[in-house]
Amino acid sequence: MTDHEIAKQGDDARQVLNNPAFQKAMEQLHQLAHAAFKKTDLRDAEGLKIARQFAAVTDDFEAIMRRMVEGGKLAQMNIDQHRDESTARRVVRRIL
Repeated sequence: MTDHEIAKQGDDARQVLNNPAFQKAMEQLHQLAHAAFKKTDLRDAEGLKIARQFAAVTDDFEAIMRRMVEGGKLAQMNIDQHRDESTARRVVRRIL
């Protein structure tokens, strides 16, 4: 992937993470994973393992999205660093 594609992907991921509907859905997913874990009998080793995996996948998905945002920021910094522009124009672009 090019820096431009990574920056775009990171911006898209940021928009998703900042979306109130997505935030609510992730909150409900975390609650569901916690509830599934609590409902599992302590003697049910397989059930506990599955409940733990469900919670881990939920956390992993959110972490992947956050890494995409950070990767996009780094790619954008790399793009900005290699731009051929005056210092004044660079300052104006960063402010706006």
